[in-house]
Amino acid sequence: MKMKKSSIIFSSLVSLYFFALVHRIGVAVIAIDMMKEFSVDASLIGLMSSMYFFPYAIAQIPVGIMLDRIGVRKTIVILSSIACIGSLIFSLSPSLELVSLGRAMIGFGVGGYYVSGYKAISIWFDQRKFATLTGTFTSLGNLGAIFATFPLAIITLYIGWRYSFLLITIIMIILTILAWISIEEYKSKEFYSKRNIISDLKIVFSHREFLLLSIIPFLAYGLTLSFQGLWGGPFLADVYNMDKSTVGILLLFISIGFMISSPLSGYISDKIRKRKPNLIFGVTINAIFWITLSIFGNKLNILSIAILLFLLGFSYGFFNVYMVISKELFTSDISGTSVASLNLFNFIGAGFFQYIMGIIISERNFSSYQNYFIIASILMLIAIIPALKIKESYKT
Repeated sequence: MKMKKSSIIFSSLVSLYFFALVHRIGVAVIAIDMMKEFSVDASLIGLMSSMYFFPYAIAQIPVGIMLDRIGVRKTIVILSSIACIGSLIFSLSPSLELVSLGRAMIGFGVGGYYVSGYKAISIWFDQRKFATLTGTFTSLGNLGAIFATFPLAIITLYIGWRYSFLLITIIMIILTILAWISIEEYKSKEFYSKRNIISDLKIVFSHREFLLLSIIPFLAYGLTLSFQGLWGGPFLADVYNMDKSTVGILLLFISIGFMISSPLSGYISDKIRKRKPNLIFGVTINAIFWITLSIFGNKLNILSIAILLFLLGFSYGFFNVYMVISKELFTSDISGTSVASLNLFNFIGAGFFQYIMGIIISERNFSSYQNYFIIASILMLIAIIPALKIKESYKT
């Protein structure tokens, strides 16, 4: 009976997380359409897109606190309702300012999906399979990132980006109602914090290993999402003169790489009972991606581009083990707060680098893209240092 309940809760949360990825990545295939419709340059579209990430980051601490106090069900429905309203505003607004407001509300609202999944897995499932299950959760949710590439590009060609996102809004509303009906709260008090909020936050943010770990999501995830979620599409269109459908197909390889590596990384990590090797491997492969683009970014054939984008996604599936580490550094009663706190750095990084990249590539030629790739290469080489220094978190 417990397994059936667990599976229902897992499916409900994965379905919502799917649409967090659709919104996160989907702007990449409509960025050029939006530049034309609103008559704006790349820097303003970059700013609009980054409005998803900063509110998402801001939501993380409240989400973690809510999960550790009122549980998964209430947290997910409150936050998802905000996301649905934001998605409606995004799809219908006549100005870029209102579109940005809608995107900010989406970012804040869907900020509850991912961490709620981790909290639910920590409550309802065997902790010996935690990395495998969270990897599977993330991988299945990443189908949303796949949908947000070629399939979404094709849909927008037929009905436009506004009606496409209006349809997404309707589905999200239905899933939010289903989440309220299907998710049950766990009765055991071991998963709920008894301390005050400040004490929990102090425990997390004064932990040396946590602070060292936080450098990696800011750099690795921030740079990866700046490319996958926004500027990868314009890069392929500007440098290689590719059409929207070709861009969508190629960006798909990032998601495919991640979908394969995420459960694989979780399985390997649980099997060898170590987290650190996966972290080092993922960060290193990510650095190789940026270095390769810096040197050969305008000389690649379509097969080489597909392989390189696959490796970008593949690297993420491995370095994302830092989320598991953030849970294992602390006791189960503050697992929501610890995971959400690290997730904060994911999205501060994503918002920061999307905006900065928009400024650097404003001329939209290879030289400007190359400048960004060189900076990213240096930063990812720096990210290898904390990956090497972090202590092993797996507990037998």
